[in-house]
Amino acid sequence: MTREEILSLVKLSLDGEFQVHSIDQFCQTYPDITEDEGYLGQEMRVQILESEGHHVTGWKLGGTSLAKIGQMKKDIYAGNAAAVSDTPKISYGRLMEYMAISPEGDLRMERRLHPKVEPEIAFIMGEDLSGEFTTPADVMRATEFLAPSFEIIDSRFHNFKIGRRFDALIDDTSSAEYKLGIGRVRPEDIDLYNMGMQLRKNGELIAFGAGAAIMGHPARAVATLVRMLAKRGYGLKKGDIILSGAITPSTPIHVGESMRADFAGLGYVEIKAV
Repeated sequence: MTREEILSLVKLSLDGEFQVHSIDQFCQTYPDITEDEGYLGQEMRVQILESEGHHVTGWKLGGTSLAKIGQMKKDIYAGNAAAVSDTPKISYGRLMEYMAISPEGDLRMERRLHPKVEPEIAFIMGEDLSGEFTTPADVMRATEFLAPSFEIIDSRFHNFKIGRRFDALIDDTSSAEYKLGIGRVRPEDIDLYNMGMQLRKNGELIAFGAGAAIMGHPARAVATLVRMLAKRGYGLKKGDIILSGAITPSTPIHVGESMRADFAGLGYVEIKAV
């Protein structure tokens, strides 16, 4: 693909996001989009947003748990289960300042198409971190705080059906909003591997998991992100928020519904759709 062709897809994605309408899968027109082209499109997307006064606040990871990978194979990749292999394939997207929901804020559904909520462990960086040999121990040392969080994903593609994984990269891996919950813990003060999480919708328990669901340890996922970013000349910055990936499958949410996730020893996060 040419840069002009990639840019045209970026503009379609941004128009879908800000004008709140769904779009065709990119692979219908460009069936051979590569991973490099997908991430180039994501970078172009950020450049456009930054030119309009927005800024990156962090990163989000996708495909870091078996629960999420299974859901993508079954429900998200339209007629193309082969797009996701049996081996976990990690992807990342950018978080922007306009995606942050305040601690008291609600999920405003007039801005959304078909949102889904994911409970995640957020890493708040205390120092810069980069390099192709970054380890989970490096991540833990560079992290200032951990926090409970929800990511709200909302693909711009019709009916949340992604044609191929690389379509989603240009669409910023379906990033929409995120909310940090109540509770901040230093990495050395919690056992992330054994930390349990309970997810409730309208007060009813619908799922549970543990920190180990994220690649055996969520710091391993963040270290993978750093190594991936190094290949494209990026790294994490002090103050960045890193969402380490969904512990459970994503859950659709509708007006009037509420969700809450309790993370043992860490805190909780809750949200209501209005």
